Amino acid sequence: MRSVFTIWALMYSIVFSAQNPIVYNDLQEAHEALVSGLVVQHIDLSKNRLTSLPIELKKFPNIKTLNLDKNKLDFLPSWFNEFQNLEKLTASKNRFETFPNVILELTNLKTLKLGENNIDGIPLDIDRLKNLESLWLWSNLIRVFPASLNDIESLKYLDLLYNDMLYEEQRQLGELLPNVVIEFSEPCTCEFDD
Repeated sequence: MRSVFTIWALMYSIVFSAQNPIVYNDLQEAHEALVSGLVVQHIDLSKNRLTSLPIELKKFPNIKTLNLDKNKLDFLPSWFNEFQNLEKLTASKNRFETFPNVILELTNLKTLKLGENNIDGIPLDIDRLKNLESLWLWSNLIRVFPASLNDIESLKYLDLLYNDMLYEEQRQLGELLPNVVIEFSEPCTCEFDD
């Protein structure tokens, strides 16, 4: 039989979490909540100096938001594709040098933030993220964009601040995505090695 506290906590979670979602900053605490019958949908592992994702995260395949900002991640494991309910992923200020391709398997993703990494390009099949509404890629090394971005009908916002793009590159992207709000920095006037 469940304790009165557990039943109260479950009812509170159902009623209150719709308006004020509980964000778990500790996986042990999130696991205890899950075991007691609470719904765990939001996890924040930011500022933990993570160099890899803890395997314990797999206990929460139904999360909707995951914050991995300000860590030391340079890849996401193949099992990351298990988070099929994920709608918002933030992994800014990490050490990614390439776009983590496993993200492309998260087709319910609406918001993706990968700002301030060292990402040098966007995958050609980015349109697999068919529900993506906002893509944040500020402070990366991206200058070339696949035409498949135009195939993401839900895309409304693209943050490309501080990517050292030339005016011509910005103009071409604006023409490719006429219905998307795109944030650019002042065009770069520098020379790039090919």
